[in-house]
Amino acid sequence: MGSAMRSSLLTFGSLALAIALTGCAGRSWQFWKTSSPTESPKDQTVATAPPATARPETSNVPTATPAPSAETAADLPQFSDVRFGPGLVTIGKADLTTLDAVARWLKDNPRTLVRIEGHTDDLGSQVENLAVGQKRAASVMRYLVSKGLDAERISIVSYGSDRPVCAEKTDACRAKNRRAHFLVKRS
Repeated sequence: MGSAMRSSLLTFGSLALAIALTGCAGRSWQFWKTSSPTESPKDQTVATAPPATARPETSNVPTATPAPSAETAADLPQFSDVRFGPGLVTIGKADLTTLDAVARWLKDNPRTLVRIEGHTDDLGSQVENLAVGQKRAASVMRYLVSKGLDAERISIVSYGSDRPVCAEKTDACRAKNRRAHFLVKRS
């Protein structure tokens, strides 16, 4: 009986400690920062962080220059996006012709910078999706560098699931969102 009681107290104590450290759902753990009674929820704004600029994490990928800004970059309409399977970050054989065409175009236009955007579907957490998007963009960058392009002309950014091209919750729609997209800027 003593062992069961001790086990129950230990479980209860652990649960109480976990609640005390994490707080209750819907309540701020910063109890000293309370909102004023005149402030209504519709008056409050939520600041959103800009998308994380991603850099290749592995040492075998050269570092890149900062990404062209969205205002000065333009889509490459003649190239389709590189597609990825669920959770995959490697380039499929079907996309090699697209990437070879991008590499040729960039070699023919040496005063052009390219930004590779990594995107994911809506499955997974925001942190996981940003990491997967970064790895997808880095994979495409590695391929272009292996084709002889200067890494200084290429930058990558991950948007995770923040910029979908399709918003439906279907497998076909999610497949469209798992992509790497190209933007160019004349230097």
